[in-house]
Amino acid sequence: MKPWLKNTVLSIAATAAAFPAFSQSTVSGKLPPGQETSLKLSQPGMETLEVPVEKTGKFSFATGKLPKGVYQLDKIGPVYLEPGYALEITGEDDSYRFKGKGSTENNLIREVGNQLKAYVPMSGEDYLYSFYMWDLPEFRQKMNAWRQAAAKTVEKSGNPYFIALQKAAVDFRIRTITQDWWINYGVDSVKQIAFQQLLETPPEPEDTMRAAKFRTAYDAMHLKKLTKEEKNVLDSLMYEGWDMNNEDWFRNVAAYRDVLDGKIANITYATYQKELMAGAELDALKANVVDTKITSPFIRGYYQYLQASAVIKRSDDVSNIDSVYKKFMAEVTNDVYKKKISEAYDNFKKYSDNQPAPDFEFENVHGAKVRLSSLKGKYVYIDVWATWCGPCKREIPALTAIEEKFAGKNIHFISLSVDRQSDKEKWQDFVKEKQLKGEQLITDNDFNADFIKNFNINAIPRFILIGPDGKIVSARAKRPSDPGLQEQLNSLL
Repeated sequence: MKPWLKNTVLSIAATAAAFPAFSQSTVSGKLPPGQETSLKLSQPGMETLEVPVEKTGKFSFATGKLPKGVYQLDKIGPVYLEPGYALEITGEDDSYRFKGKGSTENNLIREVGNQLKAYVPMSGEDYLYSFYMWDLPEFRQKMNAWRQAAAKTVEKSGNPYFIALQKAAVDFRIRTITQDWWINYGVDSVKQIAFQQLLETPPEPEDTMRAAKFRTAYDAMHLKKLTKEEKNVLDSLMYEGWDMNNEDWFRNVAAYRDVLDGKIANITYATYQKELMAGAELDALKANVVDTKITSPFIRGYYQYLQASAVIKRSDDVSNIDSVYKKFMAEVTNDVYKKKISEAYDNFKKYSDNQPAPDFEFENVHGAKVRLSSLKGKYVYIDVWATWCGPCKREIPALTAIEEKFAGKNIHFISLSVDRQSDKEKWQDFVKEKQLKGEQLITDNDFNADFIKNFNINAIPRFILIGPDGKIVSARAKRPSDPGLQEQLNSLL
């Protein structure tokens, strides 16, 4: 081999060794069997990487060329990756350990999270009610103690970028804990359950005292209350002293995104009280705050994406949807967001009123498969709900009354649950315990089922009315408690 050729080959080999597989990371491991069929690796603004999981729980993937940082890996949680990392993940239930290159940083993330339990009374990932009985000085002392302990822990890595990110993550986690502590301060657990049950109780048409009952129950569950001065201190702890336009934190620190959302909402309520009282849409007012306070193009694009998605998926105003879509596509440059908005807009157009309904085949509560197309010749009213959804459950008595009123008519009522398959038994028990009527079905992949995604459903309850010809009568039908639904059905049947 000629000397120049030999040197070139050696140079290429050295480069490959320094940047293995084009600077990608590799991740492998094993989940407890049967927990997940796939994992998703994600970060704001990136295309989600979906990783298949074998029946045994084994998985393995290469990330491709990604910048170093913190990514969310479904089920496992935050994962810190750098080019050339080779992580192996093992564990049981929700506890995971890391081996291989990059394991130091990832194990330290878990260690910091576990350290919190030494300062805050917890059961699993939930705070105990005794936590909410602390006075403000004790709360602040415990949070500062955890901050100091966490700082010492993450410094063990010796990785300056990782250390800076994790200190920011702890700081903003404390801010989210502060918000939770404020909301639940002094709350009696038993009386809180009673208040929650009152919220889920369907309103009686002639109950003029409902608002007063809510206020009485709400006040009764608060055994202690914060002073105005203490609330001002907490407000300062949560929303002051940090940059709203830190793109690096936004990409890598989930708690930063949560706190930023809260600050935008806080500014919106403080700035637009009159407009909100007059019935202005909250999302539109939040967009105004984003326009004035968010200067980072990346962060602004994220919020523009959220706003456009909310309008397309929830609005009934066709002209507004068209306008928002065109504006978004003209202004936002992130290809991932543009792709998602285009898909939502295409679904809106394809599955709107008077268009053919997409088919489905889902399992009913008895285990039999039911196809929507098999019900052609009948009107089909679909209630999309879940056992964990309070507003959904409040509609059940009204739905039952509608089902009874139109029994024997040319209409089929379907309650379609988006509970996870892992909660299937819970759904079955709920249906049987409450003796729910109609056709009780569950999707095969919760909100990710094709039928649910076709209708852009990201919030429930949601109601759909389909005609005997298989075409959509109303993609956003009236809810059972709305007298307009009965009027509409009377006119059709």
